[in-house]
Amino acid sequence: MQRPRTRAPGVATVADVAREAGVSRATVSRVINDSPLVTPQTKDLVQDAIRRTGFVVNARGRALAIGRAETVGVLITEPLDELFEDPTYARILRGVTEGLSGSGTLPVIFQASTEAERALALRSFDRKAVDAVIHLTPYRDPELLDALAGTGLPVVLCGQVGNGVAPDPRFSSIYADDVAGARLAATHLAESGRDRIAAVLGPLDNPATTDRLQGFRDVLGPRLPSERVLFTGWDTSAGIRATQTLLEQFPEVDAILAGSDRIAVGAIAVLNAQGRAVPSDVAIIGFDDHPIAASAVPALTTIAQPLQRQGELAAHTALQMIAGQSPTVSELDMQLVVRASG
Repeated sequence: MQRPRTRAPGVATVADVAREAGVSRATVSRVINDSPLVTPQTKDLVQDAIRRTGFVVNARGRALAIGRAETVGVLITEPLDELFEDPTYARILRGVTEGLSGSGTLPVIFQASTEAERALALRSFDRKAVDAVIHLTPYRDPELLDALAGTGLPVVLCGQVGNGVAPDPRFSSIYADDVAGARLAATHLAESGRDRIAAVLGPLDNPATTDRLQGFRDVLGPRLPSERVLFTGWDTSAGIRATQTLLEQFPEVDAILAGSDRIAVGAIAVLNAQGRAVPSDVAIIGFDDHPIAASAVPALTTIAQPLQRQGELAAHTALQMIAGQSPTVSELDMQLVVRASG
């Protein structure tokens, strides 16, 4: 024999709200789902009844009713430790959160650095567990982009897919111009009279690395020979190791273009340990303008990326695509921030 369905004592239902407000259950449902068919007076009446009864909206039921999950997936394919260690992600995520604020839509992070994580994320997307996806690391795994396109969800890419690759028309793209930012840094060094310049950049498989190197070489040409260009990780310890190697091979270097502020801080630590003054002996320019740049000793000259703005714009674009807008491309400017290091 089937047991009757019960509810916990004191848990209000739609019927309780309808009875309290003196309206039908259908009217309560319309108010919960923001139907334009309900008058403001009736809406106020029902909302007052909801407060008096302590009724709590069932999120899954609401999602089914309105045909939306009211969430945006934020997809990251970098390893989890990089997510927490790199300030870039924190600033973009802050922008995404602020961009969604007030919309009734929440961000949900999906980690996809392993095959299992990727499969789980795609399964959620296929089930429409989110209304759109903001992909923070689109340069990794081109096959994942095809899988995202196959979900039918609106997708916003933060960053470029590859060096010199045109934006994919299937998705919205939002990125800052790394080539232009690198030109600003290289021009500043060139105009300061430095002529034994080296570059310590991030991983070679990252489009930001290749774009920044292109920008440096657009300005410096043969003054930045390949043997004085090193590729490493983005963090401070990687910057320390690479700078030690660089100075062992080229002790005459008088300027270093760093691929990130964290690399630059590592370079400053090595120079300080060797008794070489920054910037009088060696000038340093970073990239990103993370908080670490202003607190470095000496304070770091760097290229400011509009990371939080990128996240906000990604959120706004995702909401617009959910509402039916076609994919768009937005390119953001970078700025040179001159401090004491070069």
